[in-house]
Amino acid sequence: MSSASVRGIAESLGVSPATVSRSLNNSPDVSNAVREKVIAEARRIGYALPRRALRTGRIGIIFFNETSGPKFSGYDAVIWGGVTRAAVALKYDVCVIDPLDRRPGEGFAAFAMRKGVEGLVVRVDEETRLVCSAIAADGVPHIVIADRFDDEQVSYVCCNSARPSRAAIEHLLNLGHRRIAVCHNTVLDTDHRDRIEAYGAALADAALEVDPDLIIAINAEIGGGGAAFNRLMSLPQPPTAIFFADPALTIGALRRALEVGVRVPDELSIVGVDDERLRKMTHPVYTAVCQNAAELGQQAGRWLCRQLAESPNGERATGPLRLEIEAFLEINQTTAPPPAVPVRVTPTGQRITD
Repeated sequence: MSSASVRGIAESLGVSPATVSRSLNNSPDVSNAVREKVIAEARRIGYALPRRALRTGRIGIIFFNETSGPKFSGYDAVIWGGVTRAAVALKYDVCVIDPLDRRPGEGFAAFAMRKGVEGLVVRVDEETRLVCSAIAADGVPHIVIADRFDDEQVSYVCCNSARPSRAAIEHLLNLGHRRIAVCHNTVLDTDHRDRIEAYGAALADAALEVDPDLIIAINAEIGGGGAAFNRLMSLPQPPTAIFFADPALTIGALRRALEVGVRVPDELSIVGVDDERLRKMTHPVYTAVCQNAAELGQQAGRWLCRQLAESPNGERATGPLRLEIEAFLEINQTTAPPPAVPVRVTPTGQRITD
């Protein structure tokens, strides 16, 4: 440790060099407030912090979204479970961090330090994804889950569902469907973008125009799936097949079809998305674009904790991780050739009989 640098930090903060030294060595004799100031000043002047100054044995899970603090879906719960299992196996604790706790003007390195975490496992949506470049630029060890980036400093692990989503639409086209709808979450991310673009590309290759009436954005919840079903099936020309780009929407639509008396797949084909094994719990078992959310979490947690453990000087042990895991299409019991006469329901979900 350079005594000149220590002296400079001490003079800038009006504390003794001994206090600076104890702070940088993570001594319990120094208060957290003083330690935060010392490390923040060290970062400001470009002083190379020793690993022990940042060592806490904890990583943080943080979800940046547009309007609120922590917001976790069932998908996130599975991901976080995978992160936690990987971290605990490597002797790291995991905590949830509210992004709204970040102070005005506070850098991400200072924020992580104040929260007592060595690194961040990050989730974002389309509106907040730029924050990942800021985290990387601030030198915070991190891994983003379920998104991908052009910024080479951003580490991520994601599942690529573009190819199997396109295969799902091609499967419906091969069965004879021409009125194929798609329903996706109102909050877009890379996964949903991939699925929507794959839908359009498959229709274009089949020389079919995309009908805007057959594209619905709705909150990704079970009630949303039921509402989307009502809207689509009450159209003057209803679809004969629907691709639901989210598991909750899929479950909601299957339930609504059962309530209304629309037989799946004889009267309506449904393709969904499954992040774990939900498809095995429905009747009929639904055809799905499948990805393993738990594996995403495990890969992220394992990589981040290993990098932290293998970087004794506080510098990256390896370069950024940029891992894409391929999703796959599983054809089950909810797809069949289209009916001779399309089924319709009222906007409130009552079956229309001729």
